[in-house]
This record gives sequence, structure tokens and C-alpha cells, in this order.
Amino acid sequence: MPIRNTRERWGSLSQFFHWLIVALILVQAALGLTGLLLPLGMEKLAVLARHKSIGLTILGLAALRLLWRWLNPTPPLQSNLKPHERWLAHFTHVSLYILLFAMPLTGWIMSSARGFPVSWFNLFQLPDLVPKSRGLYDAMVSTHAALAIALAVTVALHIAGAIRHHFVLKDDTLRRMLPFGRMTLCALLGMMLSAPAARAAAGLRVSGPTYTLLGSQSSLTYTFIQAGARNQGRLKSFVANFDPAAGRLSVVIDMRSFDTGDSQRNDLLGGKDFFDVAQYPQSRFTATRIEKAAAGYEAIGSLTLRGITRHITIPFTWRTATVQGRPVGYLSGQTVLQRLDFGVGQGQWHSTEWVGDDVTVHFSLVLTPSESQ
Repeated sequence: MPIRNTRERWGSLSQFFHWLIVALILVQAALGLTGLLLPLGMEKLAVLARHKSIGLTILGLAALRLLWRWLNPTPPLQSNLKPHERWLAHFTHVSLYILLFAMPLTGWIMSSARGFPVSWFNLFQLPDLVPKSRGLYDAMVSTHAALAIALAVTVALHIAGAIRHHFVLKDDTLRRMLPFGRMTLCALLGMMLSAPAARAAAGLRVSGPTYTLLGSQSSLTYTFIQAGARNQGRLKSFVANFDPAAGRLSVVIDMRSFDTGDSQRNDLLGGKDFFDVAQYPQSRFTATRIEKAAAGYEAIGSLTLRGITRHITIPFTWRTATVQGRPVGYLSGQTVLQRLDFGVGQGQWHSTEWVGDDVTVHFSLVLTPSESQ
């Protein structure tokens, strides 16, 4: 079969785009409905992540198909069509193209507005299209649902037209889009649905007085991989003390102050399967030794989180300065923790397929000598 279209039938590339998009739309419908019905949990996260990835795939295929249609003349409509039937066929095709772009884009905007970055089959993360906005998210939910109904109606009209041509008018409209290599379609579809997840991983004493935290100027955040995309949270309440001369660093965190930017996700992470803040309201890092390192220093000690204590080493940089006549210390860095080492992720959440094991903690602490306060 020739790759290009002829006046009598669609070429093999046009058929490939057509039937692959048809198959993916059917999968999308099933995943979308399933995601709506499932309770919050690992299975729902996996279904919606695949739904988003396939939606982005359809968006890319629609763009390629439109480009190929522009480069490659299409077979003309059958000569036996009445004027209103020609108009309806044109309207249906234009509507399908608009919806193939509008559905994925509104879904992408919806995720961005919710604060949930999107990845393509866990392989790479896409940029957010809009900043986080609850109002925009609610609007996109309604728009996405309305477009889904419009797509269902348009597809039904398209199918009804094809059936009428084939069984009533008995012309070649349907046959010229057939056959298609179904084995190739199934293979491509299977590869996309089973794409693997991708993840990312990370005695010399310092002289000086004892420092305590200036909380209003400090930050403690963390990033984690959810459905292949990097998400961020922060811890709003914590205290720190740093004694360079003794080689001691202590940080105590109120785990009830964590925030991922989404109330539903916060409720889940605060529960027994994750942080269990009701039973373990605090976590603590205590370093009993500070050593010089190639890129700064290392705090060597133990971290207690969710009632589990692990020995860890945290790299950091340290500098001092004078701000408005008073000394200030800046301690910053990042470290990678494995959430499962601390029991963060029980039951179904012990799996790392959709929520990564690695959690990167970023800290930027501003401290001042204790005697100056």
C-alpha cells in the first residue's frame, strides 16, 4: 500500500494516524471513567497518570496528522452526497480536529492549575502551562467534561456516517480507510501503556559561636516524584541550632506543618500510610560531628522520622556575613532520603511505581548568634 493518499483511498500513513488515534481515544474513555470512579489511592493515581500520558500522545499524533493532511491532498468526498451531507461531513471532521487538540490541552491546564505537574509515561516531565489557580482548575474541570461529551457526540456522528456510507449508500468511504495493520497498532499501544517509570536519585570543626534559626527568613522544602513528575512540598514550622565549634547541628520539625499545595494530598500524606502526624508529630535531625568536604561541609548524625531513626550524612555549605550591623550565618544544601527507609508509604503506597522512593530535601537556613538575640 502506498504511503501517500490517492484520489481513491487513504495512504498507509494516514490510516496509521487514524486508527491509532481511534484506539487511544477508546483507551482514554475507559481510563477517564475508571479514574472518576476509583477512590483516592495508588490505583487511581496510576490510572490518571496513564490517562494524561495518552492524552499528550493523542495531542502529538493529532498535530502530526494535521501536518500530513496539509502536505498530502486527501481523497475527495463521494460524489453522491447531498449539499447538507457534505456540510455535515466537513463540520464533523473540523470538530474532531479541534477536540483532539482541546481535550489534551484542557487536561494539561487542569493539572497545572491544580499544582500537579504532568509527565509523559514517567519518562520526562512537561512544563506547567499555567500557574496554580483553584478557580482556573474548577473551570477546566467543567470545560474538560463538556469537551468529553462533545467528543463522544462527534465520534458517534462520524461512526454513524461511516456505517451509512458502507451499508446504505454502499460506497467506498469506509473501505478506503481499511485495512490497517492491527498487529502494529497493538504493539505500539502496548509499548506506551507499559512504558517503565523513570526516577532520579544524591573531622574538621568550623569555628564560631552558637547559632539559632531566624525562621521567617529560612526555608525547608522537599521534592518527590509522583506519576513521573516532580512535585514540591514545604515544611512551615521548624527550629534549628548550630554550634560549629562543637560540631553539632540540631533541627526539629513540626511534621503537622507540611504542605504540598493540595488539601486532598495533604490529608493523604498526613495519614497513617505516610507521615502519620497524629502519632509522630515531630521529626529530628541531630548531627554530632561536622567534617570538611570537597564542596563545603558534612553533618554526620541521625534522622528520626515517623519513629524510625537512621544514620545519615548531609552535605551543606556555610558562610557568615554582617547584615545591618549584626552577624548572620547562612547554612544551605540538599540531601536525598529514601522514604521507605522511614516507613513513609504503607500498604499499596509501599510501591514506588507511581510515587518515587527518593525524596530530595532542600534547606536554606538563616541563623544568628544566640547571644545577639
